[in-house]
Amino acid sequence: MAHQLRRLGYRDVRILKGGLGSWANAGLPLEAKGSAAAAHA
Repeated sequence: MAHQLRRLGYRDVRILKGGLGSWANAGLPLEAKGSAAAAHA
């Protein structure tokens, strides 16, 4: 997924070890759907 986003022009993209589920389970911040798209536009 990160590679696809980079091809679409997103530059601040990281590959998460363990995936998004591990990130969320660790209590780390998430943005609401649409937030990243609005920031990219």
